Amino acid sequence: MKTVKGKTLLFFDGSGLAASAVKRAKELGVKTIVANFYPPEKSPAKLIANEAWDIDFSKIDETVKLIHDNGIDGIFVGWTDSHLPYYAEICEKAGLPCCGTVEQFDILSNDKRRFKQICRKYGVPTIPEYEVDINLKREDLDKFQYPVLVKPTDESGSRGVRRCDTEEEFVSYYKELYESKKDNILVEKYIDSPKEIYLHYTVQNGYCSLSSTFMKQKAIGENKVASSAILHVFPSSYIELYEKTAHSAVKHMFEDLGLKNCVVMMQGFIYDDKFYFYESGLRMGGEQFYVFAGPINGINALDMMIEFSVTGKMTCGNAKEQDNPYYTKTCCNYYISLKAGTITEIRGIDDVENMPQVLQNATFKKIGDVISATNSLDRVIYRLHVMDDTPEALAKTLEKISHTLRVLDQDGNDMQIEELTYDRALEMIKNS
Repeated sequence: MKTVKGKTLLFFDGSGLAASAVKRAKELGVKTIVANFYPPEKSPAKLIANEAWDIDFSKIDETVKLIHDNGIDGIFVGWTDSHLPYYAEICEKAGLPCCGTVEQFDILSNDKRRFKQICRKYGVPTIPEYEVDINLKREDLDKFQYPVLVKPTDESGSRGVRRCDTEEEFVSYYKELYESKKDNILVEKYIDSPKEIYLHYTVQNGYCSLSSTFMKQKAIGENKVASSAILHVFPSSYIELYEKTAHSAVKHMFEDLGLKNCVVMMQGFIYDDKFYFYESGLRMGGEQFYVFAGPINGINALDMMIEFSVTGKMTCGNAKEQDNPYYTKTCCNYYISLKAGTITEIRGIDDVENMPQVLQNATFKKIGDVISATNSLDRVIYRLHVMDDTPEALAKTLEKISHTLRVLDQDGNDMQIEELTYDRALEMIKNS
């Protein structure tokens, strides 16, 4: 891509996801610098970047000076919500392209309560919530219908989210969470639906284009209870229903918020053929839908965002003409989540990565890491992008991956939360 060759791009995110973006930027001829205060062993992107800086980018003025002194052409933040406010302020002071404003980031990435308020304004369906504060007034508690879902408004990745089935459980957890979150707590009606849907839009020059849809499937973990995500299956069979019932309201909302050049995500449940959205993200999504959209539709949102970051323009694709969320192949993110324990040995990962159906692997854990008993993404060791011609072919591939890979704990036990069979994989794919 001629527009980016020779440019210098600064990355704040040093994660495994960011490493894939650093790799791609280098392939496009961009000089890459990863800047954060983590050592390289905890910041995989630093290990492959052209340069690595040990800085605290929350020190805005110092970071801006470094940008000017080193001829930085743009900043790429990627996948971490907490980086976004710093990114916006630094871009403004340094005169660099930014995919959003402080206000847009607050509404669409950092404050779940404001997001839901905006949804209601534009008629975007959202989950009902209950009003309550630390005084826990009797008249407020009497309105609850249990179970309820309690969540921080400023967290992502399911951190701090808990279902409460009784008033006693709710009061105890609310008081506990209030110690760290104060008023940044949301209490919602619990939607008892296994149908969790995600949608991604690419916004190019103000035009909002639906790029991907996928459904979340959960692993069956300890005690045969559904736990953390195991598959994100593309495309969702609910695309037509979404386009008929909610797409126009979502599109209107994004356009009225003034989004210009970015990728933005919506997340919600489907219950009785109705959508209930509860979260969004004005950033690249961790499932990296463009890994599939690139070979299928010929358009790559990562390339477009790299180009925008260093030039202020998106010219390497035409979202209006090329986007098509009705993918012609069956695709998934396969999350290898682990049981609690210490990772002691890993077998078969090279064989898995060499399978032609595996397009990419993002690595989040290594030998020696300790896995805690949580339902958050902190359990994930690998996120594999897997694509095959049909649902049946994909199910066979997933079974093969699961049986090839072994992640062993200190006692020699396999740590995979769920080892996939063909029937189980196919069931999840067809239910998406």
